[in-house]
Amino acid sequence: MKKTEAELLEHQWDVENMEVDPEVLAKYVRYDVDEQRSVATITFDRPERLNAIPVAAFERVGDLVREAETDDRVKVIVFKGEGEHFGTGADAAELGHYIGYRTGTDKASRRRPAQRQRILPDRNVLSSGFTRPIIESLKATICQVQGYCYGGHFQIALSADIVIASPDARFTHPAFRYLGPAPQDMYHWIEKVGLTTMKDVMLTMRAIGAEEGERKGLVTKVVERDELQKWVDDYADAIAVMPLDSLMMGKSMMQVVMEARGKGLGAMTGWVGHGWATNVSFDEGDWNFLKERREKGIAQALADRDRLVAPYFRLSDTRSREE
Repeated sequence: MKKTEAELLEHQWDVENMEVDPEVLAKYVRYDVDEQRSVATITFDRPERLNAIPVAAFERVGDLVREAETDDRVKVIVFKGEGEHFGTGADAAELGHYIGYRTGTDKASRRRPAQRQRILPDRNVLSSGFTRPIIESLKATICQVQGYCYGGHFQIALSADIVIASPDARFTHPAFRYLGPAPQDMYHWIEKVGLTTMKDVMLTMRAIGAEEGERKGLVTKVVERDELQKWVDDYADAIAVMPLDSLMMGKSMMQVVMEARGKGLGAMTGWVGHGWATNVSFDEGDWNFLKERREKGIAQALADRDRLVAPYFRLSDTRSREE
């Protein structure tokens, strides 16, 4: 039987501090097919953690997209999140551990992971492992976004064909807070929001609001939250009228043009750059996420980081921007 990436990487990452149980991952990332409507839905179901999911769950996302792509009952793949938010990416409690950082105070626990430990999980799980199947899917993909769309969930939105968002939706990658403005798929950033906005967001680490996202081309349409599901359903139904052959041929031709514009090289910046970024050297006085998380806990560390900047640049609840 084919091994999962979690099984293959078990000897490299700190599995004791990660969730890799397939049954638990399937609970957090649900999959349903509505054969009558030709729609497959991938639902993030961990609302008590703002739909942050274990690192290993992103492999499941990629696998489900590939499953939907080969299912002739499906023409449209919809991504949605339960509760108040679409999702906040990988569970911050696992960050660092998935590339081999371990708990403890002994020398072995403090040892920096080798580059080979960083490259494979970055490429096979947290980058190409789920974004590439979405970007290259020959079925239509739609993101239904409310609230936070951060981290890996933001990568899903960048990769999708259509993004329908409520006015309170906010988009960015918290890795800019942890690691600096490097480890991202530069191709999709530039294609979706343009170079000027990309630099603005990466350098200041702020989030993009829904209306700004619509103006810049990241968001297809902004609708009121109570109309969000209806609009997503209407878009899916409109697409599903198209013959499956036509849909898949059209998406294939889009892929040709995207490759000519640099998609392949741009995607590599995500996982190659991440290896650099996770090996960053902190000077005295620099804010160090792993150190702050270890000493204060995740919630307090992130709250303290937000308070270092003006409300406009914070990633916490939008109400903080009105302080």
